Amino acid sequence: MDILIHGKGPQKIIAVHGIQGTNRVWQPLASALAETCTFILPNLPGRGNHRDNSEQDFTLPAFARYIAAAVDAHVAAGEPYCLAGWSMGVSVALELVCNDHLRGKQPDRLALLSGVPDIGQTRWFTAPGGPPLLAEIAAREKKLALQAAADHQAVMWTWQAIRQASYIKQCGGITQPSLIMTGKLDEDSPLPLVSAFTQLLPDTRFVGIDAAGHNILTEHTGIVAAAFAQFLNLE
Repeated sequence: MDILIHGKGPQKIIAVHGIQGTNRVWQPLASALAETCTFILPNLPGRGNHRDNSEQDFTLPAFARYIAAAVDAHVAAGEPYCLAGWSMGVSVALELVCNDHLRGKQPDRLALLSGVPDIGQTRWFTAPGGPPLLAEIAAREKKLALQAAADHQAVMWTWQAIRQASYIKQCGGITQPSLIMTGKLDEDSPLPLVSAFTQLLPDTRFVGIDAAGHNILTEHTGIVAAAFAQFLNLE
């Protein structure tokens, strides 16, 4: 597995990146919280060292099984941990907790950043496939200014597999306290879609960041770190 371990604190956080990024998107936050948290940062297939994959590796259940293996490897039975997701990583986290991929190792808290309960309501990409979709993928990668990026073919297969995914009906079964964070000017995961979590989940803390877009992890690290510290009782 391609996993980065960052930090030395007692609070474990398994963090899942977005559709076009890699585990590096979490590094600024992991550095900010390195004294109190240990971040376990897997790269999903098609990212980092995982470049030799086939189309069936890019579904949300496939991603969830991969993250579940990381939980098995790095979290002891009964050990508390926070499961975090950014952008598409939110959908991976929901797939994990809603469909019991974790086999008894459920997180005690969730942190859902810049993601939505229903991807079908977003417009990350509009083209159905082929060169037009690949061109959109390249343009969005540039817009997000990602430090490292996923393989474009992997992103296309991923989008084609997940673009209608919805967890609206399943959210009611989630019992963990959840931190919901988003940029108020996010065009990829618009504020009304993200804030829907506060009505769908039973125990939420919502943080909206003024004048912020989609990439809050790298552009507003300090605000995100402060919200994590408060949510996880690290202060």
